[in-house]
Amino acid sequence: MKSRQQICKGYSLIELLISMSIGVVLIGIIIVSYVVQNQVYKVTNSQAATQNAANAISALVTPLVRSVGFVGCSTTSQGLTISLNAGSPPPLGAAISPGMLVGYDASGTAGSGLLTLTTRNPANDTVLLNWSPILDPSLASLVQTGSDVLALLGPVPNSQPTAVTQITAASTSLTVNASSGLVVGQLVAISDCSKSTIFNVTGISGNEIYHLSGVGPTANTVSTFPVNYLSPQLIPLQQSALYVAQGQGGQSALMRAVYKNNAWAALPLVPGVQTMQVLYGIGANGEITQYVPANAVTSWTSVYCLKLAFLIEGQPGSGGANTPTSFKLLGTTVNVPQDGRMRRVYELTIDLRNAS
Repeated sequence: MKSRQQICKGYSLIELLISMSIGVVLIGIIIVSYVVQNQVYKVTNSQAATQNAANAISALVTPLVRSVGFVGCSTTSQGLTISLNAGSPPPLGAAISPGMLVGYDASGTAGSGLLTLTTRNPANDTVLLNWSPILDPSLASLVQTGSDVLALLGPVPNSQPTAVTQITAASTSLTVNASSGLVVGQLVAISDCSKSTIFNVTGISGNEIYHLSGVGPTANTVSTFPVNYLSPQLIPLQQSALYVAQGQGGQSALMRAVYKNNAWAALPLVPGVQTMQVLYGIGANGEITQYVPANAVTSWTSVYCLKLAFLIEGQPGSGGANTPTSFKLLGTTVNVPQDGRMRRVYELTIDLRNAS
């Protein structure tokens, strides 16, 4: 019987090397494609995120600024009386009134300076002298280094004036058509289109609103109204502050703080905002003659317009190796870390409708 030799077939070394080479090339192509697509994804997402942040800033900040000084059917230039004790922060504080806004310029900016952010999310600053004018003590440790601060007094967002019964100078209360939404401790203004009074609601009974005197900042100085009001309106007021600070997770964010119960309650508005710079359009008789930083404003009642600029950051790796690290915000040069993040500057100009 003849034995047959079985021939074993397989890959030769050359074939194996060729196959491995082709595999390595394919894997390289896949990796390069992934990296490119990932970069495109980051850039596209960051562009969308920064645009969304800019839209959010415009939608949230513009109404606050435009409504500054609205106290019903009159403005702050028409016989405004503030029936409150001294001691609250500006602009409501007696030393600043009747101005309805006040700003603080971060040291080293002033519209032509240099601001260097050595880290993405600097710590909040506790040194009041790092702003000009000197930052109000109530805002100590709330604001991030290098951010301007803007404090505003205006109506509560989305509120509308409500009609009030006739008020005499001896009145300690008034009756409104509807007290819905009002709470004890709420600042309000009454106006009859020629004069206005800002006071604190000390009690509510049905539609009757009380105006009794008290002690401490934002408490009423007297229990009676200083003048008569015929067919007035009432509007709830709110003192707000805009600035950049550390938000959730330590990320820099545009913040909005509301002053109530003698303290600021802060809420992050837009995350990813690294700094805010402000210039003030000042002049006379409603005409703007120049834009200046806060430390050059001699009278806050002469401010008719604001220019605001924000530096917004994107995702990590969204900008690449040649990402700019220097930006201009209203004349101030802002340097940031070279961290490969896309950034954009967003500016807007807002007129104060009730400034004159």
